[in-house]
Formats: sequence, structure tokens, C-alpha cells
Amino acid sequence: MKIFSSIDDRIWQFDQIEQNGKQLLFEENNPVNFEFTSIGNNRYVFILNGHSHLVHIIKANGLYHIHLEGDYFPVSVEDEQTRELRSLVEHAKQASGDFTITAPIPGLITKIKVNEGEKIEPGDGLVILEAMKMENEIKSQSDGIIKKILVKEGMPVDKDQEIIVIG
Repeated sequence: MKIFSSIDDRIWQFDQIEQNGKQLLFEENNPVNFEFTSIGNNRYVFILNGHSHLVHIIKANGLYHIHLEGDYFPVSVEDEQTRELRSLVEHAKQASGDFTITAPIPGLITKIKVNEGEKIEPGDGLVILEAMKMENEIKSQSDGIIKKILVKEGMPVDKDQEIIVIG
């Protein structure tokens, strides 16, 4: 799975794979040697290429707010599916006032997190889509109002099936 991370206009792309029960990251086919350990209260020890760092991370408004050695970084992290969905939503929004969120992959709608008429903002969770035994939260990439929910909890969906209309 591809992971995209960005700070301001700079974007990094990683390949994430699982090997022997561990998650590994590769940047341009080179392994990224890191360890990430929680020490409580949103604080972590981050070891990168043998250098240890104390990091404070808070996730809010769709970003990871990272404090590292006196510096602050608002970091966006998204997987390939979320990135593709965001791109589709942005194109749809430019085309008209209303746009439709579609399922990025086939799966089962396990939870609907919004109601018709509800105001949403970027990063708000819309639905939980279970696929390949993993729960994927489909999030809003823009603000708007939920006009119509086209699915129900427990309903299977196909790739690209319309699930929510946002205006």
C-alpha cells in the first residue's frame, strides 16, 4: 500500500508492506529504518536511522500536529485510496455544487457516521467500509451538507457505487 505524507507543499511517498508481522516502510525502494514507541500522553519515542527523538503528536482536523525538538510540523498522512477519493471529490466539486462520494473499493457498510442535513467539514468521518477484514473510514475532503445517504448499515457496496451526496 502506498502512503503519502506532506508538510506544506512537500510530499513524500512510501510503500508500506507487512513482513513477519512488522510494518515496514520503503522510500524509493530503500527501507526506512525506524521505530515508534508510545510513552503516553500523546508522546512517542521515534528512532530514525539510529537517532532517537522525543515527539509529541496530536491528531486534529485531519492533520497530525507534530512537535519535534522545538519545531512544529502540521503533517498530512493519507493512503492511496484516501488520496484517490480526495482527488475525485475535488474534481466533482469543481464540476457542480453537489458531489457524490463513491466507494473506493467493494465492501460492507458497517457504520454510517452522519445524518442527512448535517453540516460536515474536511476530515469528518462519513461511513465505515469494511473490506478484506479491515475497516476503512471514508472521510469528507471538503465542507458541505449531507444531502442524501444512499446506503444503509449492513449493506454491501461495489467499487465506485454512490454512497453519499454532499451539497
